[in-house]
Amino acid sequence: METSVLNINHAAFKKALLETSIKKHQSVIDDFKNSIREMIGGENEANQEEPEMSQQGFNAEQIHRANAIGEQVNFANKEMELLQNMLPTIEDINDSVRLGSVVVTDKDIFFVSASIERMKVNGISVFGLSSDSPLYQVMKGKKQGEKFSFKDSHYQIKEVF
Repeated sequence: METSVLNINHAAFKKALLETSIKKHQSVIDDFKNSIREMIGGENEANQEEPEMSQQGFNAEQIHRANAIGEQVNFANKEMELLQNMLPTIEDINDSVRLGSVVVTDKDIFFVSASIERMKVNGISVFGLSSDSPLYQVMKGKKQGEKFSFKDSHYQIKEVF
């Protein structure tokens, strides 16, 4: 059997990746909640400081911003649910690219999960890749040794687990 490209315990690494992903994603959700609290607090201050301000215009702007943040929170909550649902099977080792896979290519390392900014786990830099992303769609189902292209980049899969 071929030696692992990453000299690590695959199951333990995947578990640590998912735990880190959940923490990072919770931080994003917390930031959204803080934005909403600040917006509500700002609205109350503005109402007290500027009673002559057009209340209707101010409220319309607040409603627009709240709706935008609300949509982002809904999306973030759906992604968090996806991450939480991955917990029971995260230590399973995959031989093809699918949800929960770690994909080591000649250019980068991807964790197929939710859209999460780059993270370091056990000193290894990994990019959280959404299963809805176009990049995932071209690598889906591929196995170790296979190649794929996305935009102007060409990748070779060194390892999938």
